Amino acid sequence: MQDGGGTGVEGAKALAWKALTWAKRHEPEGARAIYRARRAAFIARLKLQAAWNNAQVDIDVAPDVRFGKDIAITVWPGSRNVVRIGPGSRIGNRVLFILNDGRINLGDNVEVRRDTTFMMWGGSLELAGENILSWGNVIHCASSIRLGRMTSTNEFVTIVDSSHYFTTPDEFFYNNAKTGPIEVGVNTWICSKATLARNAKIGDHCIIAGNSIVSGEVPSGHLASGVPAKVVRELELPWKKSALEHVGPEGVAPAPRPRRRKSSSA
Repeated sequence: MQDGGGTGVEGAKALAWKALTWAKRHEPEGARAIYRARRAAFIARLKLQAAWNNAQVDIDVAPDVRFGKDIAITVWPGSRNVVRIGPGSRIGNRVLFILNDGRINLGDNVEVRRDTTFMMWGGSLELAGENILSWGNVIHCASSIRLGRMTSTNEFVTIVDSSHYFTTPDEFFYNNAKTGPIEVGVNTWICSKATLARNAKIGDHCIIAGNSIVSGEVPSGHLASGVPAKVVRELELPWKKSALEHVGPEGVAPAPRPRRRKSSSA
């Protein structure tokens, strides 16, 4: 009886191992099937909400876009919207899309991580490509927001191109809004809990320190920090340093030495 019991346990282990091996071998196929189904569900839900709310959504989602779980979509009644997501992009779990006359254009290889919110309130959002929006970002777009290629964010960053203001004592400030475009250059790093406010203009290869609020201009190649953010210093970019190594003390590259001509014998 003990031998039979042992054989039964070993047989069960062997069967479980075979099942695990088969599952691992076919895991890529299963994952692709899941992502295809989620993509189809995302597009179907957009179309259904648009039809139900007498709205329009122009949809262009690349075939290989990967969608996570529990993605939420709201299409505002009577609105006209655009959703374009480029090849190689990934939309994480619990991302929220609110579309009210909004235009979303995500380039290739864009990664939107979990719990990010897109509040599209009449504006145009463009991510040029190879961007990462990390966990818990909030994008509130009523005018125009553009992030250059490879520009990315850390956790809990807010990008909002509108602000509210007071007029009279009895008028709700929330009903008063000013908008201004936000533009960020190439390969800029926006650190955790930073805010980009309306009219922010940030150059290429910048760092925006955590907890900062940017509402003005940051030139390319600089670190900015504070509330409101101010330029702290120029960044030591490696490619600039290597170029400076070839520059003379007067700040100009030394002129090449003239070649001596060989004298010809008579």
